[in-house]
Formats: sequence, structure tokens, C-alpha cells
Amino acid sequence: MNGFILHEDDSRVIIATGFSTPSDNRKTGDMIQIWILVRSVSPTEAIRTGLDRLICGNCMHRGHEVDGRFGVERTCYVNPGQAPQGIWKSWRAGNYAPLRSLECFVGRKVRFGAYGDPTHLPISLALAIAGVSSGWTGYTHQWRKPSLQGWKSLLMASVDSVAQLVIARSMGWSTFRVGSEASVGESLCASDRDGTPCSVCQLCAGNRNGLESVHIPPHGKGAGHFVEA
Repeated sequence: MNGFILHEDDSRVIIATGFSTPSDNRKTGDMIQIWILVRSVSPTEAIRTGLDRLICGNCMHRGHEVDGRFGVERTCYVNPGQAPQGIWKSWRAGNYAPLRSLECFVGRKVRFGAYGDPTHLPISLALAIAGVSSGWTGYTHQWRKPSLQGWKSLLMASVDSVAQLVIARSMGWSTFRVGSEASVGESLCASDRDGTPCSVCQLCAGNRNGLESVHIPPHGKGAGHFVEA
């Protein structure tokens, strides 16, 4: 099978894909992709109704609410009507079985959170997946929460300003920031620097490599709405 259900709760379903069909994402390279999706409605409907908060929390890239409309001037790089929508529909059609073994992750590179915040996975499962993989990447906007500090060994703190970068690093997080210009101590994302995919670079792996700070210019579907924090 190309995908498996990793976890389900009352609000979300978490699916991993890319086992039998390699990812064609040139930026990330061939990595298993993990998608955090709202159970009750499609990804596009979740954004329209504001239910994407169930998977994205307080991420600023969700956009704004204006006159009861959600997702206005959304800056997220993901196009929810493409892969997330297709995967949600495939899940609804019963095309993914529950994961029974970690064997399919052995020796593979993993992208925690191709869409949605990876901290909705049980951390024990995430650590087990990382433990058998040959590398991973991942990001969270929920890095301030006391209950999620154990994730800093796996995920980058997704920060929205240089001030947040300083705070996150003081808490022991490596950081990742979208912005027009790099700040002191930030490395330009390798995919922008020279086209090296995430599967090869592997810098965005929490604090596994020590405290790192990575920067990338606005990109993807929502780049046109990006405003510097």
C-alpha cells in the first residue's frame, strides 16, 4: 500500500503516504509524507469554516477571519485543494489501512507534517518512527506550550519573527523562519540555496544536530499574501 493511517482521534486523522510511490516533491525529495487532517470535513472546507485550527493551532499562516470568512490572505505554502484534499477523499473511501508495523519506515526519510502540526501525533509513535528511519524533518508552531517541550528533539520551532527566534533558542529549540531576509546566525534553506532537497540536507531535524536556525523566503501558494512580522 502507498499509505497507512498512523493515528485517529475524535477530531483528526493522521496518514502517512509515499511507501510504494516515491514523492515527486522536488523540494523535499523522496520522503514519506505525514498528513494531519480534520476528520469531519475536507481540507478546503476546514479552511473555509475555520476548523483547520484543529490541525494547525495558532499558526499565523492560516490567514485571518474577516466578516465570518476564514482563511483570508492565507500565507501557507500548501495548496489544500491538491494533495491534502486527495488524501482526505482517499481515506474517506477506505483506501488506507491502519499501520500495524514500523517496518515500512525502516531506512526511509520521513517528513513529519507535510500538512498540519505534527504534535497531534502521539510523541511515542513519532519517536519510534524517527528511531527506525534514516532521517526526518518537521516543524511546529506550538513550541511555546509546556506540554510539548519533549518535541524539540524531533521538530524545529516554526517562528514568525527574529524576536521569537531568540525566545525559542533560549528554550532549547532549533528554529525555522519564513522571511524576506536572513538574520544573523540563520542558514538559508538548502533547497533555495542550491537546490539540495530536504531528504539530503536533513538540517531541519529538531535539535538533533545542535541548535540550528534555518531561514527561507516566502514561497508556495500563499507567498503573495506574506507580510513580514
